[in-house]
Amino acid sequence: MDYILEQINDYTYKLEIKGEYANELCKSIKILLKSCHIDYETNTLIFSAENVTSFKTYLFNKKNTILSYGECINLIDNLSKQIYYLHKTGFGFYGFNITDILTIDNIFIICSTQFLLPIHKDYIIFVSPIMKPYFSNPELFKLTSLPSKINYKCCYYSLGLLVVFSLLHIYLLVGNELKTTEEIDSIIEPIFNTKIYWFIKRCLSEDINNRQLLLV
Repeated sequence: MDYILEQINDYTYKLEIKGEYANELCKSIKILLKSCHIDYETNTLIFSAENVTSFKTYLFNKKNTILSYGECINLIDNLSKQIYYLHKTGFGFYGFNITDILTIDNIFIICSTQFLLPIHKDYIIFVSPIMKPYFSNPELFKLTSLPSKINYKCCYYSLGLLVVFSLLHIYLLVGNELKTTEEIDSIIEPIFNTKIYWFIKRCLSEDINNRQLLLV
């Protein structure tokens, strides 16, 4: 775990971000927790909240272990804002674990630098072995040598997987096997023609150049 969460009193929390790119991640969190105070020397955020929990605990404490449609809209909006901000500052995720996310009242934030790297001309470059995230993507599966590079939009696929898991409680990478477009369409058919349905479709496009974080 490359962050430390501490409750100072009933409504005040301290979140210390660790890792090489902690400073950049703190700045991305600030766009969601606007009233928080950040000490950039220690990469520590102080903020007020009524409820703070890991996303994993939040999800698995719910009935049927799924988010409501409205909660899922919040999840998409919040994480997309972080991803866009980091991209503008030259950084990108190449996947996520469920433990990378905290739920702060009704806000979801990525607070782990584990899968965060710089972006060079639209590419994330790998020069040493990596651990694949739980919510991975086709591009990571294709890495066979080092150094290698993949387009920063690889994480859009990972976010799509996370959304499917959160809303339908279905993990699409069982056995590390990628689902076909037809299989994915069948799985997400229960939410057909909703905003989230089309968001997932854009994220899980086989062609990485066609992937978008667009919720309309």
